[in-house]
Amino acid sequence: MVKIIIDRDGCISCGACWSSCSDVFEQNAEDAKSQIVAKFQIDGNIAEGKVEDNLTACARQGADVCPVQVISVE
Repeated sequence: MVKIIIDRDGCISCGACWSSCSDVFEQNAEDAKSQIVAKFQIDGNIAEGKVEDNLTACARQGADVCPVQVISVE
């Protein structure tokens, strides 16, 4: 498993992460910023999640395409 953290304060709502990895990232309906898909959120925190190993490459791709580099995959 890998942990994903989004610094939502720095998110510019460009859509790059959820366009490249919609299994893990999605647009928040209220503020249009990126968030973790609900089933992967840690304790309901929209900015933190854990995904299985089979989604690691997808999550890293979403982080890599972020133009402001606010997503970390650990």
